[in-house]
Amino acid sequence: MGKKRGEKAYGYDCSAKFYPIMSTSRAQSLFHLSATLKDEVDGDRLCRALNDALGRFATFRVKQIRGYSEYKLVNNDAPAKVFPFDGRILAPIDKKLTGGYLFRLSYRGREARLDMFHGLADGAGAMKFFLAILRRYRELEGVAFDEDCGIISVNSAPCEQEGEDAFLRYAKKIKLSEVDLKDMAGSAPHLRKGTPLKGGYEGRTEVYDCDELTAEAKKRGVSFTAFMTGLLAMCIERESRGKRPFVLMIPVNLRRFFPSETLRNFVLFTRVVIHPEKCACLDDYVAEAAAQLGENVTKEKLLDKISTTAKGMTAGIMRATPLFIKIFFARIGRLIMRSRQTIIYSNLGVQTLPEQLGAEALTFNLNVSKNNVQNFATLTYKGNAYCSVTSAIKERALEDEILKALGELGIMPKTALYAPDIANKPANADK
Repeated sequence: MGKKRGEKAYGYDCSAKFYPIMSTSRAQSLFHLSATLKDEVDGDRLCRALNDALGRFATFRVKQIRGYSEYKLVNNDAPAKVFPFDGRILAPIDKKLTGGYLFRLSYRGREARLDMFHGLADGAGAMKFFLAILRRYRELEGVAFDEDCGIISVNSAPCEQEGEDAFLRYAKKIKLSEVDLKDMAGSAPHLRKGTPLKGGYEGRTEVYDCDELTAEAKKRGVSFTAFMTGLLAMCIERESRGKRPFVLMIPVNLRRFFPSETLRNFVLFTRVVIHPEKCACLDDYVAEAAAQLGENVTKEKLLDKISTTAKGMTAGIMRATPLFIKIFFARIGRLIMRSRQTIIYSNLGVQTLPEQLGAEALTFNLNVSKNNVQNFATLTYKGNAYCSVTSAIKERALEDEILKALGELGIMPKTALYAPDIANKPANADK
């Protein structure tokens, strides 16, 4: 799929340049957002809302082309489609079916679902796009929204920052010799194993009272994320008894520290390394997670990582190396290298939406692979914490341990609030 004459192409943002290089038709870095509405979704109206939104969101109205040293993005004029959801969570995106778009919008019953290629956006940016589509969907139904409702209107003028590579905006000038990629990679951790699902992935979501979870965090003087990170590490120890350290990778939304309206990727991962032999109880796990997050998630250290990422991805050798060579070594590395994390935990935070949107539930699922067989994600909406595990394996010991651990604290799930598709049919897995 080539570039038309006069059509401007631009690169992926610094943190996303390797996503298309590592992706194949079966193994893609996707994440998934879902909204359960009050009424059954009208597919035709949703499709119109999507195309109206694309007229406003240039960073999502793109297709991928192949450049000399990297994949690039150009404007996409193809009409976008929506698809009936077939129950396969995080199924690979077929760009021939989507018209070249790097996302897929689908629906079934009362649910609207967005699968997003991580190279295009992070969870925060994709959520703004998703909610704008849903706002337009309701507007086409005749519902009016206040200007300050918190959701971008498709009729509003985009700000220049929405398309910026915020890594380049904030990065300090450093020498290539100062880039320590080995330190960013870390050492080999405990890897969880299981029986691969035939055909793909499954998702399971449990709903908890956020106030109850927050109260447990406050008891220990830590944040919601630190509490859930520590609890997750303890549950991994209970179900796997791993001998290596557990490495939990926590995405950090850099917009909290470095103001930006970018809709592209502006996150970095921080590593929490837990040595289970040093932790005797939940309080120990939580305290260790909180200490490491407190030490590493500072503006100064994040700025160092931003600068390292920007320098590493824009160095002359990166621009000079042909794309086919990068792809070859990336694929070889994927085959011979082990994963550098035990699990990823991403907290998308509190989502506050106007009642006019008619959203009763929101969920967030991360991608998984043959090495990272399960990942964990949370978001909070209407006082409910939606806790979602995505799995590439049949075993459900981790989810059961999370239920058990929270039950020991007197916190019981409210799964009845989120009945649709608790157990989805699997999608194509990373093989």
